[in-house]
Amino acid sequence: MLEAQPLLLAVGFLVLVLLTGLWLLPRLRCCGIIFVVWKEFIQLPINLLMGNSKEQRILNHVLQHAVAGDPESVLDAIDTYCSQKEWAMNVGSKKGQILDTLVREHRPSVLLELGAYCGYSAVRMARLLLPGARILTIELNPNYAAITQQMLDFAGLQDRVTVVLGASQDIIPQMKKKYDVDTLDMVFIDHWKDRYLPDTLLLEVSLTWRLGQWASAPKSQVPQL
Repeated sequence: MLEAQPLLLAVGFLVLVLLTGLWLLPRLRCCGIIFVVWKEFIQLPINLLMGNSKEQRILNHVLQHAVAGDPESVLDAIDTYCSQKEWAMNVGSKKGQILDTLVREHRPSVLLELGAYCGYSAVRMARLLLPGARILTIELNPNYAAITQQMLDFAGLQDRVTVVLGASQDIIPQMKKKYDVDTLDMVFIDHWKDRYLPDTLLLEVSLTWRLGQWASAPKSQVPQL
């Protein structure tokens, strides 16, 4: 019985901290730095210890508040959650409108995404694809890849998007042989920044690009996402 006391005390302390945080959370929103510190350095470790990640909470929110088969409602649910509850690495609605414009203008048949995260950008782009077009999204983290797949399934876009688990530098050279992709119309790069240049160079030597007008325009005219 004595051996169990430290564990009970630790659990009780964590519960107390969490309850205190839930009470303080609405009051901390006006103090941006304090709010971020609480969310990222206190609540996040507690949630991880309890086996509940931010990404899983985003998915759960979508499953509870969005409409199955309706990509717009999925995007709205993610945007609402990330603006009102927890910040996340999503494109978001403002930059998402730039992305929408590019997809509509260039109407890609084959689109590659590097970095799926929770599937927000995959859903955003896939909902605008023409019939027969497809997206390959490469994700290194298996938990993120699984959440992305569930997000696409719920949005009804699973037939337009293939989630590929693995490192971009390993997958890109295999795309022609393994995924029947030898030409790309559009690439959306949103993974590790130190992989931006190496993966771009790898794509140039591995595949053929059908470049849109904006890609060859002066730098000042190229949309910056």
